Amino acid sequence: MCFLKDVSGAELVALASVFAIFLSQGLSPDEIDTLGNFLSAVGANLSTIASAQGGDVP
Repeated sequence: MCFLKDVSGAELVALASVFAIFLSQGLSPDEIDTLGNFLSAVGANLSTIASAQGGDVP
């Protein structure tokens, strides 16, 4: 995912917003909430993995 290094913060925010709108289409509020919680857990786990690697490049 090297392309993320070349994307500005504002572009990442816009991309995340469009992605969230796309994912939520046709889902109930409960399904959207469950998906959001799942994606938050994925993000937290990615942060934990990155911290554990301590900047090591695989």
